[in-house]
Amino acid sequence: MSRVAVGAAAVVLCAGAALGQERVVTEVGPVSGPYHVAQSGLRGMPGILYMNNVETGSRYNPGVGGNPAGSGVQPDVIYDDIPIPAERLGGMTSIEVTRVTVGIRRAGTAPATDINLFWATATTGTSLPDTELDGPGTMFGSVSLAARNEAAFITELVTVGDGVTPLFTVPLNMNLVGTNPGDYGTFMIGVQITDTSEGTLNGLRLTSGPDGNANVFWLYDSDLENPERRVGFAAPTLATFYIIVEGNPVPAPGAAALMALGGLAAARRRR
Repeated sequence: MSRVAVGAAAVVLCAGAALGQERVVTEVGPVSGPYHVAQSGLRGMPGILYMNNVETGSRYNPGVGGNPAGSGVQPDVIYDDIPIPAERLGGMTSIEVTRVTVGIRRAGTAPATDINLFWATATTGTSLPDTELDGPGTMFGSVSLAARNEAAFITELVTVGDGVTPLFTVPLNMNLVGTNPGDYGTFMIGVQITDTSEGTLNGLRLTSGPDGNANVFWLYDSDLENPERRVGFAAPTLATFYIIVEGNPVPAPGAAALMALGGLAAARRRR
């Protein structure tokens, strides 16, 4: 996978902040569905299917997996649900994604790290140790961040895609989250931070709105026989991360084929 450039300038959130002032979230525990999200407040932003970018004072890096934790080789992948409101889908049940942005919270002394991005589909009604995450997912981008030597924390925005060219097309689960079936169409975005140094100097930024998100996330640990874990942060912290997804709703592959066949049949009738 070729490297892509960081698509946005780093945003300084806490100028002059000391290392001890930045909260590292580690208190996680098991959760179970059904998953409910708040109603979306996002309106009138063409191309943006999902946005969760209001930053909190927390970051998260799961580190290396294995049993016991930390005994493995590969850094875990953090997957978050991406629930897209039905009104934004216009009756479609798949999307083509053209750009994904994630926010990486970095301490002033953060070492260099790669940020690997994945997508995955979601399945409803699974039983542990299997979860709703259809792992291991597919990597669609990787960005290298340089080491820092500064005083302040920053949130560095990592972007893959140009907002026009499709990166991938994914079918949506219309029943994973929401009060009623069809309220949201959901898939998963995964983030792997290759730096697992002590102190969590690089971490995925926690956020709130404007889009709703269920208080749950998934870890994929390739060092385990059963690699999937479904977890959430202890209250009042919500399991919601800095992720923006841009793209376009499209028909499901089967529906597109049927539409093409219907158009061909209509053309033959006209002739």
